[in-house]
Amino acid sequence: MRYALIDWDNTLHRGYTIYGLTDHLLKEGLAGEAILAEFERLRESYKAKEIAYAEYTIRTCEAFAAALEGVPSVDYRACVSTFVPADEPFLFEDVIPVLELLHRYEIEIYLVSGAPAEVLRAYGERLGIKGIFAFELEEREGRLTGRVECNYGAEKERILRHPLFRAPGAIHAVSMGDAVADVPLLDNSLVPIIVGGGGLELRAGSAPLRFFDREWDLAGLERRLAGALQDRTIVSFVNGKSSLHSRSD
Repeated sequence: MRYALIDWDNTLHRGYTIYGLTDHLLKEGLAGEAILAEFERLRESYKAKEIAYAEYTIRTCEAFAAALEGVPSVDYRACVSTFVPADEPFLFEDVIPVLELLHRYEIEIYLVSGAPAEVLRAYGERLGIKGIFAFELEEREGRLTGRVECNYGAEKERILRHPLFRAPGAIHAVSMGDAVADVPLLDNSLVPIIVGGGGLELRAGSAPLRFFDREWDLAGLERRLAGALQDRTIVSFVNGKSSLHSRSD
């Protein structure tokens, strides 16, 4: 299996999805105005370096969850379904061509993000996403509890320990990200892609592609993919079937 681990916010999507979704929830009457003040307080604490980025993302998601305590799950999902069409213009222009390129190389695409999972699932159906590891709200008896079920956004390195990606023959072909939290994913892939101008420090010898706002080098990506997969992949036959394995040399 060839796979890609890709961030969402500021990688495939301009800005932070949780803020746009919050505005939509306020408009639909599912959340109160107090959440905006809490978001601003957390943002100022982060800017003042009173809290680290990981804590900032965790507490933002906790505040979002708390604001939705008691909301019927069906109402939340209905709100997400009306949010996504309005949010689509925030996708970077070359997102679909990049994903189509990965599909042509039989690379399964997984999103690893701190964005709300329900939004990513709605996009995933349209974009051909294989799996989603994101920010999940806890639900009980058909309502949101006000708590976070799980959040892959702050500790993305743990996804690398998932049995799916440690299976024999699994090849981490591509990663895309824009922030420090994405570095473990970028360091682990054959073709790392940094989106935006952030000065991320990757492992020695890494030569990441860099995609800027309107400059996504699709031809360069295809050359890198073709070369990396040819160099690092061999076909072996196990019990009469072919399977993909990474070379150890």
